[in-house]
Amino acid sequence: ILRAKYRAGHVALTPHGAFEVPGPPQAPPDRATVMTFGKFGTYKKVEGLIEAVRRLGRRDLRVVVAGTDSPNTPGYLAGVAERLGGPDVHFTGYVAEEDVEAIFRDATVTVFPYTATTGSSGVLHQAGSYGCAPILPRIGDLEGLIQAEGFTGVFFEPDSVDDLARAIASLLDDEPERARIA
Repeated sequence: ILRAKYRAGHVALTPHGAFEVPGPPQAPPDRATVMTFGKFGTYKKVEGLIEAVRRLGRRDLRVVVAGTDSPNTPGYLAGVAERLGGPDVHFTGYVAEEDVEAIFRDATVTVFPYTATTGSSGVLHQAGSYGCAPILPRIGDLEGLIQAEGFTGVFFEPDSVDDLARAIASLLDDEPERARIA
């Protein structure tokens, strides 16, 4: 459209995607980490994720919530921390660009606790860049879109804490599958 309508010759299309070149694989952390990353409170909620991890009853497992509140839900994460916080849950707050890789590399899996979707996910592309296997909600056409972009993961029903716990356990317990997906 820019070329045809406005006769712009200096236009390039750069698809949304991964912009990092992954480094060499690293040894997994001593403690399994289920991480989620983003701006939370609207269609990204962490209560079900925390509950799913706790249902697994694994003392060596922790949840890392990396990111901040959505601008539409100020105070959301502070409220969750007050209600559900504990030694097994870490809220990082804002993650500076230079620290993003470490957040993904230290995670065993990345969970996408979405109740809706707006299309492609930049966080999914980051997880792919850094080799962190995703656990994704089965919402609308998201599964097909993810596969069309060349990704895969373990899928769960977004309204089921039990199904999310199953998906998390399936990747934690199957290191070869986790490595294949990553």
